Amino acid sequence: MDERAARTVVLVRAIETADVPRELLTDADRAWAGRTAAETVGASAMPDAFLAQRATLLLDRLAKRYAKVTAWASAPSARGWLTPLAAVAAFVAGALGAEVGSEHRINLLAPPVLALVAWNLAVYALLVAGLFVGRSGSGRPLRERVAAVLRDVARPWHGSSAPPALAAAAARFAADWSALAAPLWRERATRLLHACAAALAAGVIAGLYVRGIALEFRASWQSTFLDANDVARILRVVLAPGSWLTGIAVPDAERLRTIAGGSAGENAAAWIHLYAATILAIVIVPRLALAAVATVRERRLAHRFPLALAHPYFERLLRAWREGTARIVAVPYSYTVQLPQSQGLANVLTRAFEAPVDVAWMPSTQYGADDVPDVAATSPTLAVAVFPLAATPEAETHGVFAAALAAQLAGRAPLVAILDTSDFADRFADAPRRIAEREAAWKALLSPHGIDTLFVRLAQPDVRDAAASLAASLEHRS
Repeated sequence: MDERAARTVVLVRAIETADVPRELLTDADRAWAGRTAAETVGASAMPDAFLAQRATLLLDRLAKRYAKVTAWASAPSARGWLTPLAAVAAFVAGALGAEVGSEHRINLLAPPVLALVAWNLAVYALLVAGLFVGRSGSGRPLRERVAAVLRDVARPWHGSSAPPALAAAAARFAADWSALAAPLWRERATRLLHACAAALAAGVIAGLYVRGIALEFRASWQSTFLDANDVARILRVVLAPGSWLTGIAVPDAERLRTIAGGSAGENAAAWIHLYAATILAIVIVPRLALAAVATVRERRLAHRFPLALAHPYFERLLRAWREGTARIVAVPYSYTVQLPQSQGLANVLTRAFEAPVDVAWMPSTQYGADDVPDVAATSPTLAVAVFPLAATPEAETHGVFAAALAAQLAGRAPLVAILDTSDFADRFADAPRRIAEREAAWKALLSPHGIDTLFVRLAQPDVRDAAASLAASLEHRS
C-alpha cells in the first residue's frame, strides 16, 4: 500500500485499539466495514487492499462524528513547499556569502569556495564511512533535525470536547506513525539537504560571476609556511576537476611567484572559472545525484510503504477476511456447560475476533481422567480450556490436564483458560478476598505452562471487558 493508505490504516488501528468501550466505533460499525470492504475488494485481493479499504470506510464513518480525524489522515506529505523554498534560501545565502572583501582580492589559498569544497568532501567521507560502519539515523544529527521538521503526525486534541478514547488514539497514532514513517522522513530530509547544498554552491558561483561583471577581482596568495612550489602542488590537486572541465591549465610555480605577496596580483577571471568548474564537479553534480537517489528511495517508500502485517491486530482482521468464521474449540474440564454459558462465551469470542465464530464444544473431561481430547486435529483458530472457579486448582489433576493440552497445541494454535466465575462469585459475593485468593491460585497453577487465565462470568459476561482481555492476551502471545 502507499503512504496515504498506510497512514489511514495505522490511524484506524490506533483508534480501534484505544476505543476499548466501543464508543467511537461500535461492533456494528466494525462488522459493517469488514463485510463491505471484503465485498468491495473481492476474495482475490491483496491483504493490504482489504485493510486499506476497511480503514477508509471506518474513518469516513468516524469523520461524520468527529471531523478532526480527517486532518489526521490527510496531513500534507513532507510539506511539499519546503524543499523549493529552502533551495531558494540556500541559493541566496550562497550568492550573498560569496563576498571576497573590500579590496576585491581573492586569496587563492582561502577563498570562500575553497571552504565549500572542503566541507563537501568531508560530508562525502562521512557518508562513505557510514556505509561501512552501518551508521543509523541517530549518527546524522542534522538529518534527524530536518526529519523532525518534516514529521506529519496527529496533533493532540485540545479541549474538553474530545472523547478520552479519541485523545488516546491521537497519542498512540503519533507514536506508531513516527516509528513507522521515520525511514521515509529521513529520505526526505536527505533529499532536502543535498538539494540545499547544491543550491548553496550554485549561489556562490552566481555571486562571484555577478560581482565579477561590475568589479575586477585580483588573484594573489599569501602563506607563512608554504612556498610557490607547495601552493602549485595543492592547487593542481584541488582545481584538477575544474581544469579538466574548462581546459584551463592551473598556473605553475613560476607564475604563482609573480602574483604572490604584496604585488598587485593578476586578473582573477581564469581562477574564478577554475573554481566555479571545480564546484560544479565536486559539489553541485554529486549533490544533485545524491538528491536524486534519495528521491528514488523516498518515492519507493511512499508508493510501497513497508507496513508489517504480522501484527496481531492485522492478523486478526485478515483471518476473519480469509476464513470468514473463526474456529474455536472449547474444552471443559470437570464442568457441565449450560446454554447460557456457551452463548456467553460465543458472545465474548465474537467481540474479541470481530468476526463470526464457530465454537465446537468437546465433551467434558472427567476429574482425574488421564486422556486429553485431540484438539489439534481440528486445526482451530483458538483453543479454550474452561474450568469452574469453584474448583480448587490441583497440580496433579488440573495442572496435568492443562500441561498436556498446551503441549498438544504448541506452535499450532493459541490456548487460553477461562474460569467461569458464575457460581463461586455468587456464593462469596461478600468475601472478595476469598475470590481474589482463588483467582491467584489458578493463575499460579496455569502460568508456568504459558497459559493466560481469564475470569469471566459466562452466564452473564461483561462482553466488553472480557473480549478486550482476550484480545489483549492473543496479541501478547503473538
